[in-house]
Amino acid sequence: MKDEENSSSVWSKYLAAKESAFGSTQEDDIHLSLEELEAVIAETAASSGLPETGMPPRSNVHPSSRRQLSRWFYLALVVLFSALVIGLFWWGREHYAE
Repeated sequence: MKDEENSSSVWSKYLAAKESAFGSTQEDDIHLSLEELEAVIAETAASSGLPETGMPPRSNVHPSSRRQLSRWFYLALVVLFSALVIGLFWWGREHYAE
């Protein structure tokens, strides 16, 4: 019974996509393959100037903060190294000064 429900929902999605691409669902040209339908939908989207998915790329919506994080990481490394050098000089003067 679930296969019948899944196949009918897939068929309804197919008909909805076809109606979106062609503007109507006529019974005489309903025998297009899925690949042909996808090609027509992609062509329609390209002619309208939209990407195939109709959405902008993820990198535009959610820009990466990698550059800012790497800057803070390297700054923290410099501070830690400087603190280590200063700490070693202080420790050396305290314990080994004549």
